[in-house]
Amino acid sequence: MGAEALTRPGRLLVAALAGVLLVGGCARAAAPAPVAEHSARLEAGGVTVEAVLADGQVQATFRPQRPGFHLYSLDLPPDGVQGLGIPTVVAVRGSLDAIGDPSADKPVNELRIEELDVTLPVYPDGPVTVTLPVRSIGDGPAEVVVTYGACSASTCLPPVRERAMALT
Repeated sequence: MGAEALTRPGRLLVAALAGVLLVGGCARAAAPAPVAEHSARLEAGGVTVEAVLADGQVQATFRPQRPGFHLYSLDLPPDGVQGLGIPTVVAVRGSLDAIGDPSADKPVNELRIEELDVTLPVYPDGPVTVTLPVRSIGDGPAEVVVTYGACSASTCLPPVRERAMALT
């Protein structure tokens, strides 16, 4: 049966179906390609760090390997408070540039040490994820650089300072 044998409503239905197929095909062709993720992993200082680069940001998740351990806040001064504490730091280098400030997914708690008359900003015990907005500044290798220290109520683990993690 040719197109001339179709009634007007039939021709309209065929035209509508052809339009749906055409638009649907174009929509699939125009969909953006998935963004490739790059990642890195580090185990040091009693903490496992997993960093992922995707969608214009680096997310670094710090997981203390033992229960009851916390990390210090991003807001802790570089030299700590009265020399106590190691701030959590997430930075990038190589083909990446930070375009904003890092932020954490956990609230900051105040850890008061009465014997030393000091209060330290820390995250709750357990994992914390720090997000850093970034942009690419060229081809080549990219690294996430982390600094952190993990402590419990009674002990601190060896700090990790400026450790580079190659994103692959």
